[in-house]
Amino acid sequence: MNLRLHRYSQRGELLSLAVCAGLALLLLFLPGDARVLVADRLAAVLTDPWTRVRDFAQDVVKLRVQHADLQRQVAELELQSAAAARQAADAARMAGPALDPGYTGDLMPCRVVTRQRGRQVTMIKIASQQPMAWRVYQPVVSRTGYLGRVRQIVSPREAWVELLTAPDFALGVELQRTGLVGILRPRASAICVDMIGRDEDVAEGDTVITSGITEVRDLAGSPDGGQTPRGFPLGFVSAVGKPADGMFKEITLRLAATANVNETVFVVKGLPAGAAVAR
Repeated sequence: MNLRLHRYSQRGELLSLAVCAGLALLLLFLPGDARVLVADRLAAVLTDPWTRVRDFAQDVVKLRVQHADLQRQVAELELQSAAAARQAADAARMAGPALDPGYTGDLMPCRVVTRQRGRQVTMIKIASQQPMAWRVYQPVVSRTGYLGRVRQIVSPREAWVELLTAPDFALGVELQRTGLVGILRPRASAICVDMIGRDEDVAEGDTVITSGITEVRDLAGSPDGGQTPRGFPLGFVSAVGKPADGMFKEITLRLAATANVNETVFVVKGLPAGAAVAR
């Protein structure tokens, strides 16, 4: 792409030079008080607008950074509050898998810069405010719930995220009320939970979270297969079916978070040992 620099004509440059020289001579021949007054008026007309626009732009940038940081703090507090409530529920229930009661790591705010084109978005590209030691399969969340995981690292500041709506996505999940565990899988236009017995207690409206114990992926069992921490909200049970000839219930989810309108997402830092490290 050819770029053409804008150049003033020679006549325009001479005119600008003459105006500047005239203003300088005028200021020199004015009395001291009048000189200060005229210089002040010229500054108000010529430089103040530029200064105000520059200051406004700097304030906008600072506010965006502060807003992202506040969102991160609120998200961390909400996760900690949910973890405390989950720990209390686990203690009261005295049942379910022996899992870590909640998430206690850090979140890194990132901007969504690109969405994969198509009828259904399955990948988004995110950019962090500062360089990161990305790890493949790092969880990516929003204020309302789990979105997906880092799948491809572009640079120290950018990475592609695979959303949980991707056709081959699979993730271990837990029903928060009962502690039942299953596997989340996209199916056609729905998000389903498999491997929960037909006679188990599942009700519409049940909250589904990441279980932290079951990972289904192409790198599972290898040194690079990271693990998603327990406790990130995934969604709510919207429909429960009990087929006559099947061993498992047919469970459909309504997702807690989508990437359709998100501008700021959060990458989960502090993964368990053995998580995939960017190379």
